Amino acid sequence: MGKSNLILSKENRIFSLAKESRHLPNVFLAIMYILGIMFFADLIFFMTPLSRIGNNLPIQGLKGEALSFSINFLIIPFGLYIIAFFLWVKLIEKRPVYTMGLEKGNILKKYLRGFILGIIMISFCVLVFTILGLVTIDRLNPSIKGFNALGGVFILLVGWIVQGASEEIMIRGWLLPVIGMKHNVALGIFISSTLFGGLHLFNNNIGILPMVNLILFGVFAALYVIWEGSLWGICALHSSWNWVQGNVLGFEVSGTPPRGGMLMDFQAIPGYDSITGGLFGIEGGLVCSSVLVLGILILIFMIKRR
Repeated sequence: MGKSNLILSKENRIFSLAKESRHLPNVFLAIMYILGIMFFADLIFFMTPLSRIGNNLPIQGLKGEALSFSINFLIIPFGLYIIAFFLWVKLIEKRPVYTMGLEKGNILKKYLRGFILGIIMISFCVLVFTILGLVTIDRLNPSIKGFNALGGVFILLVGWIVQGASEEIMIRGWLLPVIGMKHNVALGIFISSTLFGGLHLFNNNIGILPMVNLILFGVFAALYVIWEGSLWGICALHSSWNWVQGNVLGFEVSGTPPRGGMLMDFQAIPGYDSITGGLFGIEGGLVCSSVLVLGILILIFMIKRR
């Protein structure tokens, strides 16, 4: 097999596992299924007491805010997505959950590698901002920053772990291999990446460049899964990317301001939004675009080399 075909090969582990499904929908049905399953999970969340579990917690202050946000906005709603897709795969497609790229074997190694890489990628963006003089550190309101926020920051890490895993399970664990096996891998990468961007269409401060970057992240994530042959690493990378961006460095995460405290509070200097991402966060700027494109090129090289 030629090196150029390795990236688009259905023999990759992430795609061959999907062959165990008794029902591989075409691209149109796959999109309808994923939107329908998400809608059903949201309905359960908003129509039941699940949406209020994080309210009126006995823990007060910053830790209470972090716990409430983590439970109500991250763990429960995104956890429902995970459960819904696990049930779909198990009951409708009649295949084991591990076939979504969640096989046993070197799980800790894959997860830690992805987690660290996510930290490096997002931190590199901030390093470039700092060198260019495009950010400052806000030292106001010290009660919600630094050491005082440490407890809340790590409470939020749990929430981001669930949130990051849920989007990867839906998009790269289910949609990508299903379309890749039913049609072809190139279409699977394109549809999964485009839909991933589309799911953020109503986020605060969304624009053309943020949308392009979200799609680029989708392509990067798809290639990472193809390179690794599993979902563990990209789940970790997605989670650490969001966590470090928001609760460690203080930037907005896809348009959402950090809640529950932050270790540092970087502020982008106004007037350079196309570079820094402005109020959308790091993901909305050209520096992030460059990092993602570089990551895509490196992954293509590594897959071909393999």
